[in-house]
Amino acid sequence: MLYLQDVTINRGSKIVFYNWNAKIENSKVTIISGKNGVGKSTLLRAIAGIIPLEKGIVKNYNNEIFKDKINWGQNLIYIDTKNGLSKDLTVYENLKTWSEMKGWKTSDDDLQKALDSLDMLNHKNLYVSQCSEGLKKRAALSRLYLSFLFDVKFWLLDEPTNELDKKSIILFNKLIQKFLENKGTVLLACHELKLFDFSYELLNLDLLKK
Repeated sequence: MLYLQDVTINRGSKIVFYNWNAKIENSKVTIISGKNGVGKSTLLRAIAGIIPLEKGIVKNYNNEIFKDKINWGQNLIYIDTKNGLSKDLTVYENLKTWSEMKGWKTSDDDLQKALDSLDMLNHKNLYVSQCSEGLKKRAALSRLYLSFLFDVKFWLLDEPTNELDKKSIILFNKLIQKFLENKGTVLLACHELKLFDFSYELLNLDLLKK
């Protein structure tokens, strides 16, 4: 269980969350919903450790996650709406470089399987600058496959289905199902709940922040 206790998060001069408490169940999918600007992306970035908490703590069971930020960073994959891809590298080179930045030793076979999980093998030698928005999204989401090799337990995903076609959404759903079978935990910000064929908990920020 992730516990957010008395959490205050600012975005610029705006207070987005103030003395906020929430519980997020492990080994399940929690979809974070709410209108634009309510704080979905801010919440994901804060849990990922990208933006600091003004106040409060986040615990995974009894462990404060930011006491060992390196370990927490190794235990999660965070993908935001910008995808984090270099336009000057190929799809394959982006995945390889990202894996190396995580400190993971991956073989060519591992990387090809990861790309294949989102049907990206035929596009692996394309430069990102040549890719459509849908291909960029699939290239970013292919990182998720590496979770199964390095015992990652948390996915933090911001609008992961944006720009995906029907076939890609099916492949993404399969990755989610496999991750859940491995006791993974998914926090996912999304508007289109009908796209998913797995059960999930709903964290509606519109309701909880009233």
